[in-house]
Amino acid sequence: MKNILIPILGAVSLISTAAVAWLLATPASVDPRAVKLESELQAARQTIARLKAELARKPAALAPVATTQPDGPTMETPPAEVAAPNQGNLRQMLSSPAMRTIIDQQQAAQIEVGYAELFEHLQLNPEEKEHFKKLLTSRQKILTDMSLQLMDPNITPEKRQELLAETKRQRSLYDASIKEFLNETADWNTFRNWEDTQPERTNYNTLGRSLFGASGEPLSSSQEQQLLSLMAEVRKSPYSVGGLNDQTGADPNQLTDQVIEQQIQQIESNNRIIAERAESFLTPNQRQTLNSYLDQVKAMSRSSLGVSKMILQSGSGK
Repeated sequence: MKNILIPILGAVSLISTAAVAWLLATPASVDPRAVKLESELQAARQTIARLKAELARKPAALAPVATTQPDGPTMETPPAEVAAPNQGNLRQMLSSPAMRTIIDQQQAAQIEVGYAELFEHLQLNPEEKEHFKKLLTSRQKILTDMSLQLMDPNITPEKRQELLAETKRQRSLYDASIKEFLNETADWNTFRNWEDTQPERTNYNTLGRSLFGASGEPLSSSQEQQLLSLMAEVRKSPYSVGGLNDQTGADPNQLTDQVIEQQIQQIESNNRIIAERAESFLTPNQRQTLNSYLDQVKAMSRSSLGVSKMILQSGSGK
């Protein structure tokens, strides 16, 4: 089982990212581990299925469970057959206390890294920084809890809408607490802008910065901010097909290959607009690097969407 544990734990960051991105209707940030993790997850699922089959064939695992049929004799049913439908349910595994502890720790680390520059920009003292981090991690935990519930394919449409409404309410409550904590309009606007560009910022820090650096003509701080703002603006365009949540109603059963292809087509359209508008503040060499960066992000987005589909629909018990 040790070989299974490694890819499962390695998948936690992508699972939490995919689940929360699903809930918030924003694209999951590209993770360069996606392609490698996809093959590891497939191998792990095959191994788990094989071990479960071997376990089911072992008669000495547990004593038979006696069941009584109405107006009939007592029958013996192997416990493995009774338990089988509930085994391997990823959503239940992620909801377990041990796995939730791992997810919470991983998300806290993501916040520490992802918001580090913002903490510096806001010039928070150690006590303020710690309080701010607690607000952010508590909000993230609530969103993850709600997203795990939404991964259940058996809830009714009405219940799904209730969960989405409750999620919006919880987010509004935490945002109000954050706004009160920051206590200045300028700081609040900086925070909102940071969150609005978070997917673009994560992708750029993961891949874009190194590409531009290797090109010999890195972006200035001003150019970086212009590019991130432009990308976020194009992503949120009213002409966009929207995020996964917009297309599926937060139902993992609706995440089809057709939806994924529509998302990729939207990325291609967005990339053309970004490349055209970026001509006003990038040099010819930088524009060439930008095109390479956008192509790589598109390729990794396709892999990430495929992983998200596998994760979310595995969480649905498929």
